[in-house]
Amino acid sequence: MAAILKHWREAATLILVAKRAQTITGIGNRIEKSTTKTYDYDILMLKRSSKSKFMPKLYVFPGGVAQDVDFSKEWIDVFRGCQIDSLFEFLKRGGTGPYMFSRRRNAEFEHIPSELAFRICAIRETFEESGVLLVRNNVDLTKSNSLETGPIYGNISSLSESVIQSWRKRVNKDATEFLIMCQELQVVPDVWSLNEWSNWLTPVIMRSDEGRAKRRFDTSFYLCVMDHMPPAIQDDTETVHAEWSSPDVFMNNRFEGGLAPPQVYELCRMLNFTDADKLNHFAWTRSMTCSRVERYFPVPCFCSDGLVVLYPGDEMYPKEPDFEGKNPILSFDFTMEEMRKKYPLRNRSKRNEGIFEVNVEPKDGHKIPMLDLSSIGMTESKL
Repeated sequence: MAAILKHWREAATLILVAKRAQTITGIGNRIEKSTTKTYDYDILMLKRSSKSKFMPKLYVFPGGVAQDVDFSKEWIDVFRGCQIDSLFEFLKRGGTGPYMFSRRRNAEFEHIPSELAFRICAIRETFEESGVLLVRNNVDLTKSNSLETGPIYGNISSLSESVIQSWRKRVNKDATEFLIMCQELQVVPDVWSLNEWSNWLTPVIMRSDEGRAKRRFDTSFYLCVMDHMPPAIQDDTETVHAEWSSPDVFMNNRFEGGLAPPQVYELCRMLNFTDADKLNHFAWTRSMTCSRVERYFPVPCFCSDGLVVLYPGDEMYPKEPDFEGKNPILSFDFTMEEMRKKYPLRNRSKRNEGIFEVNVEPKDGHKIPMLDLSSIGMTESKL
C-alpha cells in the first residue's frame, strides 16, 4: 500500500475558503456595502458521524486517507496537456518537505511525486465528502504555465449536477473511479490552486474508550481559495452536516460543535486574515519564498497538576520526538504555571482545557495563531 506505515496512515485535508458575496443595500440614491461581518470569506467544515472511528461528532475540514490510486502512474497521462516536468517542479517548490513527502515508497508508487498524489487525494476526498469538485478542463492545461505565476482561485466544475452526483456516488464506493472520471470527462484535478498549509501527525497518547491506541494519521493540510461559494452537501455516511462559516464563528462555537486541536490551531492562524485575497496571497507567497511546512507532532507531558501538550518551537519540545510511542510519556515534577515561568518560549496547550499558548515564530514562515478572540468581531451565529 502506498500510504500505510506501521504506526500511522497518510492522509490529506483541504481547507476550502470561499469569498462571501457582498451584500449591497440601497440607501436613498447611494449604494453601500454591508459591513455586518468582519471576515469577507467562509470556510467549509463537516461534522463527522457519531459512528466514525476517528474524531466522531467533531467538525473537521474535508479530507481523508490516501489511496493507491492517488499515486497511480496513469495520472501522468491525465495531465498530459501540461508540461509535466514543470508541474512536478512547481509542486515541489521550497525544497524537501516533511517525511510524508520525502520518504521512499515502493517503485510502483514513485512515478509521480507525493506532492501531486496528496493534492489529488485532498481533492478526491473533498468531492466524496462534500460534493465540491475542484477540476479544470483539459483545454485549460494549455494555460498551465500562467497558473504557476501567482495565486489563483480554485476552479469549480461546470459539469451538470446530475453528472457530478452520479460520479460522486461511484467515487464514494471506489476511489479508483475518481481517476476514471477524470479520464472519461477529460478533466484534471485543480492541483494548482492548492497551497501547502501545514502537516500534522496524530500524537501517540490518543486512546479509545477500550484502552486501545486510536488510529493515527500523518496529514498534509492544503488551503484553496475560491471566488464564490459552491453548494456543499454532506455524504450522510462519514459526514452528517456541512457548514460554511467564517473562522471567528467556528471558534466562537468550538465547544458546542467540537473541534480537534489541529482545526483549532489552523482556524486561529486564519483569524489573522479578514480578507480572502490577502489570505490567498500569503499562502502562495509563503510556499514560494519560505521552506516547506514543518511537521506538527504534538508531544504530551505530565506536570504535577495536569497534562500539557507541546508543539515544535516550545522550549520544552524534545529534540528527538518519540514518533512511535516507544517510551513512557514525559513527566515533570513542577506545575503548569511553574513551567510557564521557567520556560517562557511557548507553543503548547493545556490538554483538558483546550487552551493554546503560542509566542514563538514558526520556522516555516507561517503565522502565529491569533488566540485573543476578544480582539475580533465575534458573531452570535451557531453551528
